Amino acid sequence: MTDPKAIIFEDLKQISPFWGRLPWFFAFPLQTDVLARMLFLSLLAFLADLVAWNLFLVLSVIGLVALRQGFDAMEAVSKGRLTARHRMTFVPGPGGAKRPWKALALFMLWAMLLTSLVSTDHIFLGLVVVLLLSMGLPACIMVLSTTNSLSQALNPANWLFVIVQVGKPYLLLVVFLVLLLDGTPRALRLLVPLVGMDMTLPTVLFTVLYVSQIMFAMMGYALYQFQQALGLHGGFGVVRSGRRSEIRGVTGANDTSTEGIALRLAEGDEDGAVELAYEQQRLNPYDTAIQDRYHKLLLLADKKERALAHGQRYLRLLVRLGRNGEALELLLRLRELDPDFLPDSPELRLPLATAAFERGDTDATVVALVRSFDRYHPHHPDVPAVYFLSARLMNERLGNHDAASAVLRAVRQKFPEHPLTPTVERYQTILERQHDGQPEGAKGMR
Repeated sequence: MTDPKAIIFEDLKQISPFWGRLPWFFAFPLQTDVLARMLFLSLLAFLADLVAWNLFLVLSVIGLVALRQGFDAMEAVSKGRLTARHRMTFVPGPGGAKRPWKALALFMLWAMLLTSLVSTDHIFLGLVVVLLLSMGLPACIMVLSTTNSLSQALNPANWLFVIVQVGKPYLLLVVFLVLLLDGTPRALRLLVPLVGMDMTLPTVLFTVLYVSQIMFAMMGYALYQFQQALGLHGGFGVVRSGRRSEIRGVTGANDTSTEGIALRLAEGDEDGAVELAYEQQRLNPYDTAIQDRYHKLLLLADKKERALAHGQRYLRLLVRLGRNGEALELLLRLRELDPDFLPDSPELRLPLATAAFERGDTDATVVALVRSFDRYHPHHPDVPAVYFLSARLMNERLGNHDAASAVLRAVRQKFPEHPLTPTVERYQTILERQHDGQPEGAKGMR
């Protein structure tokens, strides 16, 4: 059975373009795992209507579950898991449970923006912008799927990157998605009269789920088809090529080292693969795909100490390249190996702590990164910013407003000329304005 960590790829030259696989997309929701979930949600809606449950609440839950399943299917398809058998062992990436909420926020923001543009006095300009934004929505969803970040998904530069890298086929993808959206109400007008009143709700819901699964599969397959252009899935995976299956690097490098690593893995020689990968990453210290493959091979071979040592170098590389989100993911994996693991370079602490704070669910990591930073690195230029981040953590996450205010005062006293000090002053003013007017009991309860 396929390793859940593996990515399944065909030879890039053998991947059929998505416009040549239209019948497969329409059959995708009928694959056993997808169909079972769709039938369950439709049955749930039928029962809710039958026993007079709170229909709005039930449909809201179904909508969130359907979004989660759609994004999971999209992620699986983007990694080459095109059949129910290959998805049996698939494990979605971390943070998948939050994607429906991020998608919901994305759709709401999009709807508000489009509504405001349509109602503008400059009708023609508004319509042009609406058209451009509508064109960018699939790219926005694809960015959310690959990064699991709402801020990244809302960044127009990221949509443009996807659109440019995919090229003209992106326009064809948008046309297919629009046709699916337009065809859904037409199909319902034909289907609803054929079923009884009792079956109207589950029929409508099943049809909407069916179409949405096709759309998610299309976007996922586009990511799969253009994986190299988009720089996705560095690492190693199981490659489908004709009738054979083998383990091969998926970094795009087809040199002797890559083939040697693949051969040793296929033969079960993990130690030999690790040594070849070590030499390859030593000769290519700035190639993140090669570094990532070496890191994953060390984890696969259960070489904890080497993984931790390499992790220090790999963290420095990712942070210097500005890829702080990926660096944070790496740090979290390394701390799973060793809960006491922290970067030994002080210049990595602030960017990693900031990334962890912005992510919102790794406060313990933020605390570990900033704790005693000023004691061990008293003259480091990041000390004021570390203080400020610590104060924000105390105020916004831990509810300790008094301690946060004390830290902010210390920053202003110790670093009165620092460029960050005016920001600290404004933040402290807002903090004190918000909490000074509260009763004492209320302060302690927050």
